[in-house]
Amino acid sequence: MSKIAGTFEINQCESHDELDFLFPELTRIHNHDLVIIESWQNHVDWVKSLPPAELKLLNSADFNNSETTQTITNSEIPPEQISYENIAEKSHFYSLRDQLLFMFAPELRREYENYVSQQAANSGYRTLVTSNLQQASDLTEERSFSLL
Repeated sequence: MSKIAGTFEINQCESHDELDFLFPELTRIHNHDLVIIESWQNHVDWVKSLPPAELKLLNSADFNNSETTQTITNSEIPPEQISYENIAEKSHFYSLRDQLLFMFAPELRREYENYVSQQAANSGYRTLVTSNLQQASDLTEERSFSLL
């Protein structure tokens, strides 16, 4: 999913039911699947950059005898769903939709930061300056925007 296509689809979300499905699913894709794909790509690039001697050593290594063990637990409710339900209780539809947009198009967040900073300056709020907003999570900033 390209950023442009992804943000277009998110903008087309018009109901709570759609958002209730999309938010946890897209959060999972963004925070897990895309990270794994990037990691695989970095690994491929790294292997391609190895000199032939190191590549030969890597190919002859036996990684099956690794002593690392991994415990995988499957929760009935995915953590992304639980997180979404927690923030959905404290937010409204358009705020949640914008938060999802920020996840895939962080450059859009800057527009909100500028607006919040301008409104804060006009209203005399000294803590809502750009430097503080840049440190806040998307969820926190969206709540600040909706309060102005």
